[in-house]
Amino acid sequence: MSAPAGWYPDPSHHAQLRWWDGQRWTEHTHAAPQAGAGLDLRKDPAQGHPDPRAPHPGSGGLTPYGGSPYGDPSRGQPSARALATPDGQPLGNLGLRLLARLLDWVLVSVIATVAGWSLVQRLVATMDESLDAAAAGDPTATLRLLEDPGFTAASSSFTFVLLAVSAAYTVLPLRFYGATPGKALFGLRVRHWERPGHPTWGQSILRWVSSDLVGQIVPFYLLLDYLWPTWDRRKQALHDKLGGTVVVRRR
Repeated sequence: MSAPAGWYPDPSHHAQLRWWDGQRWTEHTHAAPQAGAGLDLRKDPAQGHPDPRAPHPGSGGLTPYGGSPYGDPSRGQPSARALATPDGQPLGNLGLRLLARLLDWVLVSVIATVAGWSLVQRLVATMDESLDAAAAGDPTATLRLLEDPGFTAASSSFTFVLLAVSAAYTVLPLRFYGATPGKALFGLRVRHWERPGHPTWGQSILRWVSSDLVGQIVPFYLLLDYLWPTWDRRKQALHDKLGGTVVVRRR
């Protein structure tokens, strides 16, 4: 059962209140009153309402403003984390987001392998020679592999192909469809926190740069990036925060 209309702590900004009309968040906001300030919040920008700090008749004692630092009127109870965007679109499930990410990674790897097949063959052949030499008792085989200019060049070239495929696979679908194939399959979309719609070019590129590109350079960063939504109030990964986006469920 949805909570009654009233002023609630804004899920998008802890220092202000946002008007909940009984079904969805509206665009009306108000600075959160300080204790003892005597601020009168009885009037909504659209129409007058009873004091939002008083329990609404029939609400079972639910107080729209006060008690918890955040609120979730759509559930009729306080919540430490936002469950939806300010306009009411539910945030994406973390488990589905992980599955979508894994699927995207597999698809990118397959496409990159096909695109750079000659490089892959060269890398595999060089590694096979090194393994054969090591099995024959050559203790320097692995070291020579890492110092082999042909192996290094093929490895660098394939990394470039992988990043190029990853950029095209991620940025273009996000900009034009609001989701990568993996996210679309699991009913997820990427949007701005405050407003619906597809990410901009800047947001789409920044999401990829601050995830896959940085992760290629600093592998530990990827782990932190993937774990960040588990404690973030908006379930944002680091690349979401830098791009100003969130992952939501398809309407």
